[in-house]
Amino acid sequence: MTEKPVDYEAVEAELQRLLDNLKGASPEVIEAESARLRAMADQVEDERGRENAQGRAAELQRLLAGPPKATSEQFHQAQILFARAINSEDPAQVRIPQIERTIQEIGALAAQAPHREAGAIRRLNSPLSRLITHLAKTAE
Repeated sequence: MTEKPVDYEAVEAELQRLLDNLKGASPEVIEAESARLRAMADQVEDERGRENAQGRAAELQRLLAGPPKATSEQFHQAQILFARAINSEDPAQVRIPQIERTIQEIGALAAQAPHREAGAIRRLNSPLSRLITHLAKTAE
Protein backbone atom coordinates (compact mmCIF):
# COMPACT_ATOMS: atom_id res chain seq x y z
CA MET A 1 0.00 0.00 0.00
CA THR A 2 1.57 3.29 -1.12
CA GLU A 3 0.93 6.58 0.58
CA LYS A 4 -0.34 9.42 -1.60
CA PRO A 5 2.37 12.06 -2.20
CA VAL A 6 1.88 15.37 -0.42
CA ASP A 7 1.10 18.35 -2.63
CA TYR A 8 0.48 22.05 -2.00
CA GLU A 9 -3.30 21.57 -2.03
CA ALA A 10 -3.07 18.99 0.76
CA VAL A 11 -1.02 21.38 2.91
CA GLU A 12 -3.46 24.23 2.21
CA ALA A 13 -6.43 22.01 3.10
CA GLU A 14 -4.73 20.99 6.36
CA LEU A 15 -3.95 24.64 7.14
CA GLN A 16 -7.61 25.56 6.68
CA ARG A 17 -8.69 22.63 8.87
CA LEU A 18 -6.28 23.74 11.59
CA LEU A 19 -7.49 27.34 11.40
CA ASP A 20 -11.02 26.09 12.01
CA ASN A 21 -10.08 23.66 14.79
CA LEU A 22 -7.37 25.46 16.76
CA LYS A 23 -9.21 28.61 17.81
CA GLY A 24 -8.60 28.96 21.54
CA ALA A 25 -6.06 26.12 21.66
CA SER A 26 -3.11 26.31 24.03
CA PRO A 27 0.22 27.65 22.72
CA GLU A 28 1.73 24.17 23.13
CA VAL A 29 -0.92 22.56 20.93
CA ILE A 30 -0.57 25.31 18.33
CA GLU A 31 3.23 24.92 18.28
CA ALA A 32 2.94 21.14 17.90
CA GLU A 33 0.45 21.48 15.05
CA SER A 34 2.62 24.16 13.42
CA ALA A 35 5.62 21.83 13.52
CA ARG A 36 3.54 19.01 12.05
CA LEU A 37 2.24 21.28 9.26
CA ARG A 38 5.78 22.52 8.47
CA ALA A 39 6.98 18.90 8.28
CA MET A 40 4.10 18.11 5.95
CA ALA A 41 5.03 21.09 3.76
CA ASP A 42 8.63 19.83 3.59
CA GLN A 43 7.32 16.63 1.95
CA VAL A 44 5.76 18.38 -1.06
CA GLU A 45 7.53 16.90 -4.07
CA ASP A 46 7.73 19.74 -6.58
CA GLU A 47 10.04 22.56 -5.57
CA ARG A 48 7.71 25.50 -6.25
CA GLY A 49 4.80 23.81 -4.49
CA ARG A 50 7.06 22.96 -1.53
CA GLU A 51 8.23 26.59 -1.22
CA ASN A 52 4.64 27.86 -1.34
CA ALA A 53 3.50 25.22 1.15
CA GLN A 54 6.36 26.04 3.52
CA GLY A 55 5.42 29.72 3.39
CA ARG A 56 1.77 28.98 4.14
CA ALA A 57 2.66 26.55 6.92
CA ALA A 58 4.87 29.20 8.52
CA GLU A 59 1.83 31.52 8.71
CA LEU A 60 -0.32 29.28 10.91
CA GLN A 61 0.47 30.95 14.24
CA ARG A 62 0.09 34.47 12.80
CA LEU A 63 -3.22 33.57 11.16
CA LEU A 64 -4.56 32.09 14.39
CA ALA A 65 -3.49 35.19 16.34
CA GLY A 66 -5.43 37.44 13.97
CA PRO A 67 -4.55 40.99 13.06
CA PRO A 68 -2.58 43.04 15.56
CA LYS A 69 -4.64 45.35 17.72
CA ALA A 70 -4.81 48.93 16.53
CA THR A 71 -3.04 51.21 18.97
CA SER A 72 -2.38 54.50 17.18
CA GLU A 73 -3.77 57.81 18.32
CA GLN A 74 -5.38 58.16 14.87
CA PHE A 75 -7.29 54.92 15.34
CA HIS A 76 -8.44 55.97 18.79
CA GLN A 77 -9.62 59.36 17.48
CA ALA A 78 -11.40 57.72 14.53
CA GLN A 79 -13.26 55.41 16.93
CA ILE A 80 -14.43 58.41 18.95
CA LEU A 81 -15.62 60.23 15.82
CA PHE A 82 -17.37 57.08 14.60
CA ALA A 83 -19.16 56.54 17.91
CA ARG A 84 -20.37 60.14 18.02
CA ALA A 85 -21.72 59.91 14.48
CA ILE A 86 -23.47 56.59 15.04
CA ASN A 87 -24.93 57.49 18.43
CA SER A 88 -26.19 60.96 17.56
CA GLU A 89 -29.92 61.41 18.02
CA ASP A 90 -30.16 64.63 16.03
CA PRO A 91 -32.66 64.79 13.18
CA ALA A 92 -31.55 63.46 9.78
CA GLN A 93 -31.11 66.92 8.23
CA VAL A 94 -28.58 67.74 10.99
CA ARG A 95 -26.93 64.31 11.14
CA ILE A 96 -26.22 63.89 7.43
CA PRO A 97 -23.83 66.88 7.17
CA GLN A 98 -22.25 65.89 10.51
CA ILE A 99 -21.63 62.37 9.24
CA GLU A 100 -20.22 63.70 5.97
CA ARG A 101 -17.72 65.80 7.94
CA THR A 102 -16.91 62.80 10.12
CA ILE A 103 -16.18 60.72 7.02
CA GLN A 104 -13.74 63.39 5.83
CA GLU A 105 -12.09 63.59 9.25
CA ILE A 106 -11.74 59.81 9.45
CA GLY A 107 -10.21 59.80 5.97
CA ALA A 108 -7.67 62.40 7.08
CA LEU A 109 -6.84 60.36 10.18
CA ALA A 110 -6.32 57.26 8.02
CA ALA A 111 -3.88 59.21 5.85
CA GLN A 112 -1.86 60.13 8.96
CA ALA A 113 -2.03 56.69 10.59
CA PRO A 114 0.59 53.94 10.48
CA HIS A 115 0.18 51.92 7.29
CA ARG A 116 -0.91 48.76 9.14
CA GLU A 117 -3.88 50.61 10.67
CA ALA A 118 -4.90 52.92 7.81
CA GLY A 119 -7.21 50.40 6.15
CA ALA A 120 -9.01 49.60 9.40
CA ILE A 121 -9.57 53.30 9.99
CA ARG A 122 -10.88 53.83 6.44
CA ARG A 123 -13.30 50.91 6.87
CA LEU A 124 -15.05 52.84 9.65
CA ASN A 125 -16.45 55.05 6.88
CA SER A 126 -18.40 52.25 5.21
CA PRO A 127 -21.17 51.99 7.84
CA LEU A 128 -21.26 55.79 8.02
CA SER A 129 -21.91 55.99 4.28
CA ARG A 130 -24.69 53.45 4.63
CA LEU A 131 -26.13 55.44 7.52
CA ILE A 132 -26.25 58.56 5.33
CA THR A 133 -28.17 56.60 2.67
CA HIS A 134 -30.57 55.29 5.30
CA LEU A 135 -31.12 58.72 6.86
CA ALA A 136 -31.68 60.32 3.47
CA LYS A 137 -34.34 57.73 2.63
CA THR A 138 -36.12 58.10 5.96
CA ALA A 139 -36.04 61.91 5.75
CA GLU A 140 -37.98 61.91 2.47
